[in-house]
Amino acid sequence: MLKTFLKLIKIKHYVKNAVCFVPLVFSLNFTNPALVLRASFAFLAFCLVSSAVYIFNDIFDLKEDRLSPKKAERPLASGKISIPVACIVMLSLLLAGFAFCIGLNLLSILILILYVILNIFYTTFLKNFEIIDAFCIALGFILRILAGCAAIMVLPSPLVILLTFFVSMFFTFSKRRLEFEKGGAHKRKSVEKFTLEALNQFVSANAILSIAFYFAYVMDSATIERAGTGFLYISAIPFSLVIFRLLFLANTSAMQDPADFLYKDKPAQILLFAYFFTLFAILIF
Repeated sequence: MLKTFLKLIKIKHYVKNAVCFVPLVFSLNFTNPALVLRASFAFLAFCLVSSAVYIFNDIFDLKEDRLSPKKAERPLASGKISIPVACIVMLSLLLAGFAFCIGLNLLSILILILYVILNIFYTTFLKNFEIIDAFCIALGFILRILAGCAAIMVLPSPLVILLTFFVSMFFTFSKRRLEFEKGGAHKRKSVEKFTLEALNQFVSANAILSIAFYFAYVMDSATIERAGTGFLYISAIPFSLVIFRLLFLANTSAMQDPADFLYKDKPAQILLFAYFFTLFAILIF
């Protein structure tokens, strides 16, 4: 039953909410216990609320999911968890998520409200439109960044916002590409009009823009002054290798969700560790 519940709340996707810690790291406040705690509250709030959003999406798409060979195995579509139980869990998660934000500030609560509203529109309407669906997902990640900033009360960097946007677009179009190629007759509406060539172009363009904006951020004079070091550019090398590895997997992997790359692909995990090790080594030493 626990495994079914964890599938319902999609706990493996909690890694996406780690974006809430980005402002903490790049503002050099990751050694401040009080601010780490506040950023953790923002992270937990988004974990709980995003799970509520996933349940809402599964309830809304229940009929379509039952027709899909893969999605029919989901807890709601398979009947392992009933709709009334799912609704109670959804509301409980939503309230718990907002409870964490109450301990922060009003801005954090407003950002979380915007996230919920965005996902209601996305689930009920916007996810059926190509490009717009990817933009909505990217906007969700930007809201996570803003929540991380609000939690520790720092101003967001425009370059970090743009970097987050293009990395999110890269992941989203990578997922759309995998779904298009391996989804068979059960493709989502937002990819039906695409060709494989067009999706490849979107994936590649956003991969290049992700690396370009990371370079722009670490070479920015304001970043160098705030970090107190001119060596942040070194972290751009492992960051680029992570993007290259994910780009390779998007074109060759049998997996249909880029989130699985980070859980199941050892080279991607090693490169990700190398990136964070390099980044923290430069910032600390």
